[in-house]
Amino acid sequence: NKFILKIIFISLIILSFLIVLRWWQKVPNKEILDLDKGQNLNQPDTLVKPTILFKNKNNSVFTVKAYEAKRDIKNLTIVILEKPEGHYKLSNEKDIYFYATKGILNNNKQILELMENVNIQTSKGTEFFTDKITYFVNENILSSDDSITVEGNWGTLNGIGLIYNIENSNVIIKGRPQLSLNNIKGNIQ
Repeated sequence: NKFILKIIFISLIILSFLIVLRWWQKVPNKEILDLDKGQNLNQPDTLVKPTILFKNKNNSVFTVKAYEAKRDIKNLTIVILEKPEGHYKLSNEKDIYFYATKGILNNNKQILELMENVNIQTSKGTEFFTDKITYFVNENILSSDDSITVEGNWGTLNGIGLIYNIENSNVIIKGRPQLSLNNIKGNIQ
């Protein structure tokens, strides 16, 4: 009996030593929090899949959803959005939807900036494509200085820069716009 207990005791010691050795091998060489190098521990406030509601000058509700939203550490009125998408109801018959890769919402200036692969769609079938566009909430205007393509069942309009007054649906394309109209027989340029 004493011989069996000695073997079990020695086996447990060896097993414990092996477990500690394996654990020690898996501990990383680098510090996870490098406090000695003055790392800033004040991480920004982060929300996952938030929905942001705000009103424009006509008291119409504008909805913005994002995959992730972070408040900027240096300026708490700025919210950085990942994969923002939104909805704006113009009337009972007209809606505007937008999608982008990144966005910045400035609460003080009431500006929403959309960047990278921006796609704006209207319920009437018109689509706007650009890489950067700014929505001025108080003026209810979309503006861009980048190249832009507007497509609809009527044709395609290309230009550099855009001013879109959402209230009266006026679109101004800057930078020598090119219009290609569709008709029943084909494409007229």
